[in-house]
Amino acid sequence: MNQNRQWSDTLRYMALTGLAIFLIVVVYVSRGSLSLIISAAIIAYILAPLANFLTNKLRLNRNLSVIISYLILIIIAVLLLVLVIPQITVRIQNFLNSDWPTTINSIDRWIEDLIRKFEVDKPGIGGFSIDLTVPLTELRNYMSSVDVKGFDVQSIVPDLSAALGSIVTVGANVLSRIMGVLLAIITTIMASIHFCRDGWKLSNTIVNQFPEIYRPEIRELLERLGGVWNNYFLGQVKLMLIIGIVTFAVTTALGLKWALLLGIIAGFLEIVPNIGPIVAAVPAIISAAIFGSQWLPVSNLMMVIVVIAAYVLIQQTENAIIVPRIMSEALDLHPVLVILGVLILSGRLGIIGALMAAPILGIIKVLLHYLACKIRKEDPYPEIFTLS
Repeated sequence: MNQNRQWSDTLRYMALTGLAIFLIVVVYVSRGSLSLIISAAIIAYILAPLANFLTNKLRLNRNLSVIISYLILIIIAVLLLVLVIPQITVRIQNFLNSDWPTTINSIDRWIEDLIRKFEVDKPGIGGFSIDLTVPLTELRNYMSSVDVKGFDVQSIVPDLSAALGSIVTVGANVLSRIMGVLLAIITTIMASIHFCRDGWKLSNTIVNQFPEIYRPEIRELLERLGGVWNNYFLGQVKLMLIIGIVTFAVTTALGLKWALLLGIIAGFLEIVPNIGPIVAAVPAIISAAIFGSQWLPVSNLMMVIVVIAAYVLIQQTENAIIVPRIMSEALDLHPVLVILGVLILSGRLGIIGALMAAPILGIIKVLLHYLACKIRKEDPYPEIFTLS
């Protein structure tokens, strides 16, 4: 009687196919919120070890452990803001107090020398001469019309304040969009808290869906999938440290001010692929444009060009060598696969795709190994039965 109530193999395969299609449709429909879901899961994954420590070692209630973990995260974020914002304020004040007459005069002399070089050398590319004397002369005439002695950047601060007031007034018209962003942030935080509190139960739920004979290898599969994320985050931390140290060393060698701050910014922004390194280059360019080099005998504008070239070189070296090497070692993937994964997924999913390319490839590799072994009727993890 019991045997007759069981589904046939055909019916079970049809149900499995329907379930797979249903999951694909759910992912497709929720693709607009996919980035928020991933962000919530990542935050929960990062804080889960701390919550587990508080629960298992200090014997605290799970809910209390999660709350304490998120409070610690908020405190760290606030401390970073408190430490970083005053530094930014000081740098802006130094910028406003710069010796602007001297700076403008040095730029004027540099343009004058550049005009003479164009007039004498007459450079060209591929037989076509390049003559920039006219636009450079116009630029120099415009700068000459500026009242250098009366030039005071701080005098425009009131105008900036008035402009800021106008911006705030206009911003009232986009209040609904701001509320939408706030709602998304709150939803992400709440989802992350639930992931952190109950996410550990998901593994047992998945394992219990399989017959008992398969549960040890399914549990091992899930542990290896979790290991992919652990190795990815460790690799990301290592990458941030390397880029931060390299940027600090390069900016120090170039004689830029704020070298330590520039290294810290480059390291933190490394978590955002493609856009992060570009944003990290902006303060370095500003430092080169305002202060130049502390010991290289070049003009400020030439220093800007050198800094741009240095950051481009760092980014290209990172994309071609450092990132593939670190992620390939962390996830046991060939560097070429990591590069191709970043190119393909960044084109499909943007920043999230580039950020998640390496761990997604690691997960695919683990799943393919398991499926290939089952298709060949081999034991994917014979060691777990050997040890037991």
